[in-house]
Amino acid sequence: MVVKLLPGIRFRRHDVSLGGALGALLAAAGRDLPQSYILGASGLAFRLTLDLVFSPGAPFEINFHEQFPLWENLGAWFRRSTDRDESLGRIRESIDRGLPAIAFDLMEIPEYGLVVGYDGERLACLTMASAGETEPAWMAEGDWPPAAHGNWTRPEAIALLDLAPAFERRRAEVASLRFAIEHFWAPAGRDMWLQHGKGAYEFWISTLSSSLPLHGAQPGLGHSYNLLVLAAARREATAYLTDLAARYPEAPPLAAAARRYAEVASALSEAMAVLPFPGRNGIETKEERTALAACLRRALGAEHQAIDEIERSMRALR
Repeated sequence: MVVKLLPGIRFRRHDVSLGGALGALLAAAGRDLPQSYILGASGLAFRLTLDLVFSPGAPFEINFHEQFPLWENLGAWFRRSTDRDESLGRIRESIDRGLPAIAFDLMEIPEYGLVVGYDGERLACLTMASAGETEPAWMAEGDWPPAAHGNWTRPEAIALLDLAPAFERRRAEVASLRFAIEHFWAPAGRDMWLQHGKGAYEFWISTLSSSLPLHGAQPGLGHSYNLLVLAAARREATAYLTDLAARYPEAPPLAAAARRYAEVASALSEAMAVLPFPGRNGIETKEERTALAACLRRALGAEHQAIDEIERSMRALR
């Protein structure tokens, strides 16, 4: 039996698990970048997508046709598959070339992780549960993705195809700022199921402000998870923009945008104090819903101002 196992790879635990997996994959390939830079330049720091039921899967509703061009600005080219046989093939090919592959829902952990080896019947996995460790956990290939998650999971794999010796930082950074603006103003999906950016904030606020029952048996889980992921993203947006402001003194609005994103992160931290992950069976009182809506309203106001500052900075960076 052929056993392939890549040694010494560490998964970067992050509440935006795709960002942690991407950072770990690029580091394994020799492009070791700070996590805030990975989240910022990839656009993940600026995303907010909600579905109409606030499910825990909403943060994973990612349009990779938008994302991959940003990732490619880091001098890296990727291939994504959601067909199980093709995904397993991509994973094996990547490991045979000496690189891990990103995969979703490994070890029954509904987040992104890394596959770092295989033995023909099993996959060697690094996940949120093994962050910082180099010893993988093994799962039967037939158990991926878990049958118990069948209503919403997918056999998703992302492989790194090629990595350039270097990349043009300014180009990557300007593109990420443009994405932040465009995502904030993005319209809802055609069927209205997915809400993005400003529209997602407004939908969230209006839902909490309504007297109607929240959707599902455990709405606290979905709302608290979306808060957790959004707060982590906006903390990275703050750090990323703070770094860019120091390197581009000709664009002073970047420093103001960083301060506004810090205000967003602070408002979201207050919301998480009201409803910490993994939430309760419900958001039980009108007072709690009102408090959450108020925090989100402050976050939206600050983020709107941050986007205005980013737009002003673009004039200097073009």
